[in-house]
Amino acid sequence: MDLRKRRVLEALVDDYVATAEPVGSRTLARKSGLGVSPATIRNEMADLEELGYLEQPHTSAGRIPSDKGYRFYVDEIMRPAILDMAERERIHHAYQVRVRELHWFIHHTARLVSELTQYPSLVVAPPLAQASLTDLSFVVLGPDTVLMVLKTSTGMVENQTLVVPEEFDAQKLRSLAEDFTQEFHGVNIEELKNRILDPLQGDINRYQQLWQLALKWVTGRDGDEDKVSLAGPLSILNYPEFRDVEKVRRVLGFLEKETAVELVSRYFSEGVQVVIGAESSLDDIQDCSLVTATYRLGGNVVGHLLVLGPKRMQYNRVTSIVEAVSEELSRVLHG
Repeated sequence: MDLRKRRVLEALVDDYVATAEPVGSRTLARKSGLGVSPATIRNEMADLEELGYLEQPHTSAGRIPSDKGYRFYVDEIMRPAILDMAERERIHHAYQVRVRELHWFIHHTARLVSELTQYPSLVVAPPLAQASLTDLSFVVLGPDTVLMVLKTSTGMVENQTLVVPEEFDAQKLRSLAEDFTQEFHGVNIEELKNRILDPLQGDINRYQQLWQLALKWVTGRDGDEDKVSLAGPLSILNYPEFRDVEKVRRVLGFLEKETAVELVSRYFSEGVQVVIGAESSLDDIQDCSLVTATYRLGGNVVGHLLVLGPKRMQYNRVTSIVEAVSEELSRVLHG
């Protein structure tokens, strides 16, 4: 694509993103500063349409980018947006807290990304099975109820309420937790499935039922799925593309199903990725684009971020925000 066509495509995408209205040659000549006549721009737009980069949604002269046009714009033309100081400071300070509970982290991240981008955001937490045990303790809540607190190598804390026989007083629970931590410190959570079934010494073996109950939660043997947090789903209603109730229903359905998690977890490589329209191969989000990013722990990808919006998305700004947040989250998790 020659330079003038690139400039026309860039100006048209920028105008359409800002206005949500099909763009005509006179509009581009007046607003873009291309320095050529409307007739010249009209010819270039006709060529771009013939090449598949533009579409004409109505009989009017206005045109909009096609999926192919958006893809070329993202890959070849777009320049990363420079976040202002206030936004960078907000991202940097977002995790400067002592809270290390995993649910808080993913919920806070999803909300932060959604508020900054003004689009729905979804965050997939690292599976617990990827971490290793560092400490286990019990907090007595009642005669037969305790809070099991698990700390992992990610620095995160998980907790779960368990019902136990009344014979387990605070002293006995403390002793059991110490024995368990000593026995399994540094062991990958996934490996605990098998390790707990081996013959053990002391109280751990004597109270096998308690450990199997605890491990049913710890190792996900009860079918526990990856933890996911969704923020700002109704923000899509702010965009004219989603005035159709059926379209909104399909998009919200996608965000609330396992399909979204599978999409970001299985099909996208690490780093920031942009998926436009039909590229997702999912009927429910054909009119949407996705921006995804991974975050890391110790060099390994452990989780994903996803932003969903109309194809008329501010790609440069969204990719910059998602990249900045994922880098900050990776830094915090690395400790």
